[in-house]
Parts: sequence; C-alpha cells; structure tokens
Amino acid sequence: TGNAAGIPTIAFDLGAMQNSLIGASGERLRAALAVIDAISQGRSLWIATCNAIATLPPELRRRFTLGTYFFDLPTAEEREQIWSIYQAKYDAQGERPNDDGWTGAEIKECCRKAYRLHMSITEAASYTVPVSRSAAEQIKSLRQSASGKFLSASAPGVYHWDENSVTPIAGRRLRAAGE
Repeated sequence: TGNAAGIPTIAFDLGAMQNSLIGASGERLRAALAVIDAISQGRSLWIATCNAIATLPPELRRRFTLGTYFFDLPTAEEREQIWSIYQAKYDAQGERPNDDGWTGAEIKECCRKAYRLHMSITEAASYTVPVSRSAAEQIKSLRQSASGKFLSASAPGVYHWDENSVTPIAGRRLRAAGE
C-alpha cells in the first residue's frame, strides 16, 4: 500500500459523497477532489475496485492507463501470509484448517471469530462456507470473463484461467516506488 511505501494514502468512498439535496453530491465530490489535489500537489494516483467490471463502459475503463487487474482467489502462498497477519492481529493460535478456495476476508473472519468466541481456528473454520463454494458459478463466470482480457494481480502479464486449477499458482507482489 501507499502507507507501506511512505506515500500518503486516502481511502475514498464515492458512495459517501451522495446527498439527497440536488447539487449537493457534486459539491461534496468537488470539495473532496480539491483536498486530494492539494495534498498530492496534482500528482495523485487513483486505484479503484469494482465487483462487476462488465457494467463499466469501455470509455471509462480505458482511462485506467496503468492497467485493469483481475484479483483471483489467493494462492496457498498468499493465504499463508494472510493467516500470519490475522493470527497476529487476533491472537488466534492453533492448527490452521484446510483453506483451499478461501478469500482473505474469510481468513480474517475465521481468526476474528476464534478470538471473539474463544474457540480454536479449526472450530471457527467449521462455521465458514467459502465464497468459492457458495458462489462457485459466479466465481467461474468472473474468471472466464477476465481470462485473456485483464492483467493478473498474482503474476506478471495477462490473467489466464485454467479451469483445472483451483487457485492461481503465482503470488501477488506489490513494488514500492523506487524498487
């Protein structure tokens, strides 16, 4: 993240800009953009997320000149790092469950649940149904629509989905400025 690289970072919630009064939403948005422009001295980098990129028109998508990335389910290596972060945060100890197909949010919630309910990680995991199972067809559809069309967040180059692979095999890596 920007903070890890020593770069000021702002989480911008576009939905929070909405207001019931006519014109107020635009006014709020312009004020927020002016603050960001002042902080960044006109050199801001915008990163956006979207759960349904197909709904965005091509003329908007082409504005993202640094690329459009597809974030697949985390690899085993990535999940290992996610577990380390959340086990430390929630002091959740013990043997880890089978986490094939889990998202980072599911790992976080498992550790949080173990902490809050005073149970082992394995027991907390028994109350988790991964989105890769509960929404398997949606995940498959997202992967198919991204394959060959977007950059991969886990490996250099274009994202390619192999239907026979449960999760991607390469790890994500963010490079800080100057690396």
